[in-house]
Amino acid sequence: MHVCLVPGDEVVAGQLLSALDRESRHRVTVCHDIAELSQATSTPDVILIDVQQFSALRENEPMVYLRLSRRSRIIVILSSRELLDAAHILAFADAWVFEDINLGRVNELIDLGVEGHCILPKQFLSRMGVDEIRLTLLPRLTDVEFQCLQLLGQGLNNRTIAEQLDLSEAVVKSMVRSVLAKLHFRNRTEAGVFAARQQHALQPARQGLSREARSA
Repeated sequence: MHVCLVPGDEVVAGQLLSALDRESRHRVTVCHDIAELSQATSTPDVILIDVQQFSALRENEPMVYLRLSRRSRIIVILSSRELLDAAHILAFADAWVFEDINLGRVNELIDLGVEGHCILPKQFLSRMGVDEIRLTLLPRLTDVEFQCLQLLGQGLNNRTIAEQLDLSEAVVKSMVRSVLAKLHFRNRTEAGVFAARQQHALQPARQGLSREARSA
């Protein structure tokens, strides 16, 4: 089977190549970007593509995507932290590989993807699993937006939040919309339930992830 790898990260690419080489069942080629992929002379059976590259392919080269999707199985590579961000495009792929969860099972996942199946890690099927992903996204919030999220967890309305933060109600309304968008909530009730459920984890998660970002 011909597998084309379109990586977004050299470390992940090396891990994938190592996993693919272990079983020596596939002929593997590497395209470094979607331009190289679109110009390839042969059509692979499977395309293993980084989620950002896949998004660019869908948005910038729709005709190339249609041509490839008719002839190849497309398996998207992403991290669990990217799942909520990428939810809107993952339906257009045949399967997914999570680089931080099941990368070592890539050969098995390719076989399943070719047959039209996809393994979804069990933690994503539970409410707490989705909470864990959202906790990793907390550094996206500004300090005031984070305070707003915490107050939503107390069930407060916009007027009361505005009074507590010494802001106008219009500004708070805008901040709530921003919180919902950044953390992928459908509505303020969902955000408030999350904040209440995770009230003891919010601050430690935000501080810990902020330290990681600064040291990276």
